[in-house]
Amino acid sequence: MFTQRPIFIRIRRYGQRLTTHAPRGAWWLLMVPGLALIILALAIAIWPVLLAYMVAGALLLAGIALAAAGWRMRQAARRSRPQVRTTYVSDEGDGNGCVDI
Repeated sequence: MFTQRPIFIRIRRYGQRLTTHAPRGAWWLLMVPGLALIILALAIAIWPVLLAYMVAGALLLAGIALAAAGWRMRQAARRSRPQVRTTYVSDEGDGNGCVDI
């Protein structure tokens, strides 16, 4: 249905090139993380406390990242806030009824 459109022809050719000319050893990109996850699962099964440490570490890192992002937003808001000069009207001062603070 859409195969005669130029954009779909380019996408299809790109996908074919990617699968036919994949670099040697690209399977390691999937194998290494998979083996690491298996080893991690076995370690958690043997030492269940390890899971608590991992969750605590992830929560700590997430908290630090959120606090840092909030701090950066606060600093950016301070820098972008215009400098306001406050003027009060009174009977004393420079003669025209305004006193600068």
